[in-house]
Amino acid sequence: MWPNIPSIGDYYRHGLNQAQEVILQEPDSTIVGTSPEELADYHLSQYALQPIEIDAERDETIEHKKEMRWVRAHERDPMYRDEGDKKFEFESITITIPIVPNDTLPNIQNLLTSTYSLGWSAQDFTVTPNSISRKIDIRGYGFALKDDEIEREIASFKSRLQEWIDRVRNEVRMEDARFRQSIIEFLQERRKKIEADRSRMESLVAKIGMPLKKKEAEAARRVRLDPKPLIKRIKPKAKVPEEYVLDQEKVIDVIEIINNSCRQFERTPQTYERSGEEDLRNTILVGLNGVFEGRATGETFCVRGKTDIYLNIEKGNILVCECKFWEGPQLYCETINQLLGYLSWRSNYGIMITFSKRKDFSRILGEIQGAVTHHGSYNRGFRQLSSTHFLSIHRLPQDEGKAVEMHHLFYNLHVGE
Repeated sequence: MWPNIPSIGDYYRHGLNQAQEVILQEPDSTIVGTSPEELADYHLSQYALQPIEIDAERDETIEHKKEMRWVRAHERDPMYRDEGDKKFEFESITITIPIVPNDTLPNIQNLLTSTYSLGWSAQDFTVTPNSISRKIDIRGYGFALKDDEIEREIASFKSRLQEWIDRVRNEVRMEDARFRQSIIEFLQERRKKIEADRSRMESLVAKIGMPLKKKEAEAARRVRLDPKPLIKRIKPKAKVPEEYVLDQEKVIDVIEIINNSCRQFERTPQTYERSGEEDLRNTILVGLNGVFEGRATGETFCVRGKTDIYLNIEKGNILVCECKFWEGPQLYCETINQLLGYLSWRSNYGIMITFSKRKDFSRILGEIQGAVTHHGSYNRGFRQLSSTHFLSIHRLPQDEGKAVEMHHLFYNLHVGE
């Protein structure tokens, strides 16, 4: 009866194919570095339908309405058809059942469950993201329902609705579980292939004695190839000069470029054993200028002093960084003050780059949250983005209503005995 209507199962199968195509385009590092369960949950969230749930906190309603409708000549009794089309008064009621807000509900209405009735379908209902209703004609040309008949119609509608809700709930739960398991298995196979390919290439490189060309860092590639500017333009209001704000996604890309340089310090700490803050800063600048074509500078005057790294993009000062060696929580708080002093009111981000040549790097990392959250400028939102990358929101000293996002990066340069 419904040959051209897709089923809930069809919907999930289509979503699974799309998710698998997306996964095949993901960087190898994403597949290898993320648990299959977490990635499966993410992809499921992109396609999953939300089970329908009646909202018990809101009341059901009935709306009564009278209206004039045309009755066509061929629809009338044979003896009156010669009179042509004519309007008659109709009377109807609309029963509305409140639903817990569900943006997928209109999609669900257009999908068949695996079992369904031939006498009615969800197409008989009027659906919005937060309600389901049914209009019932109770009086019109040639008919008039009695009260008990109206009562039965309402009961029938509510019974059919509950039956449909139960079918959808059971099927969505089943398809969710099937989709998630299929994605996990697909990711596990993908990871095995990536690791096998990597092992094969390592063996091949070792055999032929020729170094494999390294791929450009993903963050640098995005910055180089992304046609969008590093700053996003805010549509100006009338007679107000246009302003520019930093794109947060690009801030993370810049941090990744900085991280690539600093991780090299960690891999060969002996090379940098005698390097000072300025030497390390200059190495970071080389990496940034390889991407930003000379727009990263060191020891640049900014607001109230010289900042270590100052990334200057046309039409605005984009990113200010400060490099220090770890000398304890008190000095770290002083460095936060120093960096905040470099930021202008239009700055939205700052980066603290901290190196440690001491032992017990884990103990140092454990002191970061206390140092940051007890700082006088701390506002909210301290969280750990990775083992050595922390984020917090601070108030500018010159304007406590202005919040800036500060990233705290830490690197272990300790040389073992």
